[in-house]
Amino acid sequence: MERRVRIVVTLGLIAALMGLMLINVEPEIDLSVDQLMEAPDDYEGETLRIHGTILTLDTSNQTLWMQGDNHTVEVDYSGTSLPSMANENKTVSIRGEFRQDSNGWLIHAYEIKTGCPSKYEAEA
Repeated sequence: MERRVRIVVTLGLIAALMGLMLINVEPEIDLSVDQLMEAPDDYEGETLRIHGTILTLDTSNQTLWMQGDNHTVEVDYSGTSLPSMANENKTVSIRGEFRQDSNGWLIHAYEIKTGCPSKYEAEA
């Protein structure tokens, strides 16, 4: 009987830990610049991952403009480091908070990754 109790308690603890891990995982929204800017009000205040191409890069103000096919969005990357491979016309993926300020829509970046464009395309 004692062995069964230990097995049940152990399985219960494992199930509880798995449940806590799933609760702490926040789903991430993955969009292109064009998808985001077609309905920006829908994503205000959200943490999301955006992929596009760097249009302009201003290292003195720690901002960049990211472009899609039809839209652009400003990114403030003062909250993270800019990868050495990040430069104009480079495809990047940026994770951050999207909100509106006095100049328009802005992403406050937490993470910037460079890489191949196909890496950031959403699966069909």
